[in-house]
Amino acid sequence: MNWELLTSPEFEKAVKKCGRVCLLPFGVVEKHGDHLPLGMDAIAIHEVATKAAERETAMVFPSFYLGQICEARHVPGTIALRPDLLAPVLENMCDEIGRNGFTKVLIVNGHGGNIDFLKFFSMTMLGRDKEYMLYVCQPWCDNKEASAHLESPSGGGHGGEAETSVMMHLCPEIVKYRTYGKYGKALGRFDRFRKEGVESGIWWYADYPGHFAGDQTPCTAQKGKKIQQAHVNTLVRQIRVVKKDDAPARLYREFLKRAKKPANRFP
Repeated sequence: MNWELLTSPEFEKAVKKCGRVCLLPFGVVEKHGDHLPLGMDAIAIHEVATKAAERETAMVFPSFYLGQICEARHVPGTIALRPDLLAPVLENMCDEIGRNGFTKVLIVNGHGGNIDFLKFFSMTMLGRDKEYMLYVCQPWCDNKEASAHLESPSGGGHGGEAETSVMMHLCPEIVKYRTYGKYGKALGRFDRFRKEGVESGIWWYADYPGHFAGDQTPCTAQKGKKIQQAHVNTLVRQIRVVKKDDAPARLYREFLKRAKKPANRFP
């Protein structure tokens, strides 16, 4: 069920029908080489969420395009919301989902650059008192079923084999697959720091200033279909465990209660 496609009366009934579980597809607007659309992550993850919700009933929120993408501000088309604004906007969005009757909000992330931000964001909920339980998942991350269909290491990287194949399957008419950028190899300008365990936000630009980390491995719509299906299969399992297991919500309420009066008494 897609939130934006329902009438208000239909929506009211759907909240209960889907077990009060809402999926929030979380993407970004950024460059993916010279051949893929700027909204690729959001387009792909919304499709994954929609297909998964058809198999394991859940509400699918409209695509959230405003992800963490400060590292791509130097290339045309990027929309990088200020960091101090992004978290409150996302929290407000989750609050609105909760206000509409959902008790479980599952952020379905489709962008690698959102991972660390979402880990931090989910931890901040321990300092909030919400009526809903927040979860985060990345159905594409370390997905062995999807990787089995790929020829290149790590799926070809950003804008590479996996992402290009997926878009050739979903939106072939907007993929300029004959115009690959020829600048997808890491420059290694941050390697000496990485080797010593030193991190910095500039690492991505240091390696991929053209915001493309792909290769020339053949991409096909057939691969893309299989990859998307693998992501859907994973998300279906993730939705099921969220729907069936109330332990996290129970522990959340317990934690908030104990946090008001800290004490060294444990179960």
